[in-house]
Amino acid sequence: MKNKVLVRLFVPLIEEEYDVFLPIQLKIGSIKKLLKKAISELSEERYISTYSYALLNQITHEEYLDQTILDQTDIRNGTKLILL
Repeated sequence: MKNKVLVRLFVPLIEEEYDVFLPIQLKIGSIKKLLKKAISELSEERYISTYSYALLNQITHEEYLDQTILDQTDIRNGTKLILL
């Protein structure tokens, strides 16, 4: 799948990890909204985020900016991310 990347997503609030495919053509802000909704559903509503949430690289702790397209970041297959 050349239009998606497979990443490992850690959600500290519920202490869970998920393998998720992310579309490379979307902006990080849109991806965060999709992840928030998906994790809420997957965790049976245990994940309830505030309006302010962030997507970070688990290794470098770099925060990804909302207006950046995923393909223009260092996120690739196997990247470990944190959703705060």
